[in-house]
Amino acid sequence: MRGKQTRYVITALMGAICALSAFAAAAEQGNLFEQRAAYQSAVEKYSAGSTTEANRLAERLKDYPLYPYLQYHKLRVRLNHVSGKSMSQFVSEYSELPVSPLILNRWLKKQAAKRRWKTFLKYYSGSENTALQCYYLRALYATGRKTEALDQTTALWVSPTSQPKACDPLFAVWRTTSRFNEGVAWQRLHAAIQGNQRTLARYLLRFFSGQRKSAADAYYLVHTQPIKVTRYASFRTDNEMYRQVIQHGLLKLSKKQPEKSFQAWGKYQQTHTFSATTKRSIDERILVGLGLADQFPAEQIRASIQSPYAIDGLAEAALKNTRWHELKYWVSRLDESERGKLRWQYWLAKSLEMTSDENTIEAQQSREIFLNLAQERQYYGFLAAQKLGQLGKLNAQPTSHDAQLVAQKLEMRSDVLRAVELFAVGDDLNGRREWYQAKKTMTPAELQQLAHLAQKMGRLFLAIQTANSAEAFDDLALRFPLAFSPLFDEASHKNNTPSSLLRAIARQESAFQPRVVSSAGAQGLMQLMPGTAKLAARRARLPKVAPGDLKTPARNIPLGSYHLTWLIQRYGGQRPLAIAAYNAGEHRVDRWINDSEDVSIDVWIESIPFRETRNYVKNVLAFNVVYAGLLGSPVDILRDAEKTVRRR
Repeated sequence: MRGKQTRYVITALMGAICALSAFAAAAEQGNLFEQRAAYQSAVEKYSAGSTTEANRLAERLKDYPLYPYLQYHKLRVRLNHVSGKSMSQFVSEYSELPVSPLILNRWLKKQAAKRRWKTFLKYYSGSENTALQCYYLRALYATGRKTEALDQTTALWVSPTSQPKACDPLFAVWRTTSRFNEGVAWQRLHAAIQGNQRTLARYLLRFFSGQRKSAADAYYLVHTQPIKVTRYASFRTDNEMYRQVIQHGLLKLSKKQPEKSFQAWGKYQQTHTFSATTKRSIDERILVGLGLADQFPAEQIRASIQSPYAIDGLAEAALKNTRWHELKYWVSRLDESERGKLRWQYWLAKSLEMTSDENTIEAQQSREIFLNLAQERQYYGFLAAQKLGQLGKLNAQPTSHDAQLVAQKLEMRSDVLRAVELFAVGDDLNGRREWYQAKKTMTPAELQQLAHLAQKMGRLFLAIQTANSAEAFDDLALRFPLAFSPLFDEASHKNNTPSSLLRAIARQESAFQPRVVSSAGAQGLMQLMPGTAKLAARRARLPKVAPGDLKTPARNIPLGSYHLTWLIQRYGGQRPLAIAAYNAGEHRVDRWINDSEDVSIDVWIESIPFRETRNYVKNVLAFNVVYAGLLGSPVDILRDAEKTVRRR
């Protein structure tokens, strides 16, 4: 931003950045209010095609922080007609704007769509965007540099994921050349299958013939139906392709049916010439699979197992099966950095506790580990504290925060000024872009101050995210805001569910973004699916859910709170099960607990098949402890009645 723009807004923004400073003059606040209104009007007029009126307004806003965005919108609405010179001039003058490379990319795609290849090449300077990369190679081809274009096409085609349609004409030409052959097709098929890209893998089968066709079909078959690898007659050929197929099938099968994988591996070792490295890899995977099935390697071969993958996998298997002696052994074999993680320290302490008598050295070692863990504000720390009969430690350390100091630190940054103003005029997308770009060049101390600015603006998600970026983990006022208190308190009273738990769900689900929508369609603070919300409304005898309701906290919180409470009742008061069901659904949780009666709840949580749900349950339980402490009613992480899993 130009210096005069920054100088003009310094005093005004000290009064306007969401009340950061109390001494700004009323006249300056009024002027900023007028500038925001004029800016919004100008954007609307550019969008409506009233360029002359918009330009007139823009002339009055040259010293306003968002003046560059008016030039952006002026280009945006007439992108089809913008010359290369005008685009280049904008990108050069406003190179600091996050939207500059974005609008250039959109403009380049329009040049490509109109086959203006020379213009495209003149202004294209490289991109991570695959469509633009393909347009670039098409431009080279169209302007006579065919060999250069086709030579570079191979790397794009062998991608393990489907490529944009912009690449199709290029790929069609490339496949007619000698650069394309079944060896290259196999390379991509292998990458697609390893990446579980089934649709792409199935598409690639058309490019094979003869023996390679049989191998490719077999590769796809064992990926989708691993048990087929036990049809030995179908895999008699001993070449590199079939060895890849057999290896993949055995590894897939070892996860569900490790005994069958073990038997098949014994036969294939006699008929196929696998390398020593491949043999070790397959051996290890099958060993881990057998461990998960509660079949651990004999003591005499333990020492021969050296790979971090196998040791870690067997530790996980011992934990899942509550084989405490095995767990103690394999945790002791973990890499030092892995063993030092809080998770494994907790399970090492528990395995020592479960395999030793009182007053032994191992029992003392277990207690010492629990004592150290109990100092941490974290899931395993709270579990350890409860085991010792202590309350979890919050370790809160607020920032020494001076509103005037914040203004002094941030007011000279044009990117921060633009972000603040973009949020003020309702352009959240570009506000976030400016915010994230500004974060990249800040020190931790500056980031922590920036987080306070976000909180002052009511941008709680940004406050939490920015505080985490600053590693201000002990500033709980930033990371665990007490937002929407009347709504949470009312829902807590009506449902007899602690407001700390309701807040913990909202903190984990949306980080207090009222209007956020997930990729699956869950909406609002407590991330409710529309169908779930309608069901909750009917059960709770609340008004029917109308479009837009779930993005309104006054509707979302009562519905989400009721649904969570209903789940807690469904699972007999066992909150960890209800929390898991809130995330993954009741039917999955019902399956997970089917054979888990009387299993320790910490083991059950650790064995949840979905990593997302596993981490979700841990976070919500820990966040509940934090919020309960902040609200003045400290609690243990678990209730006595939920320390073991019980069928409902």
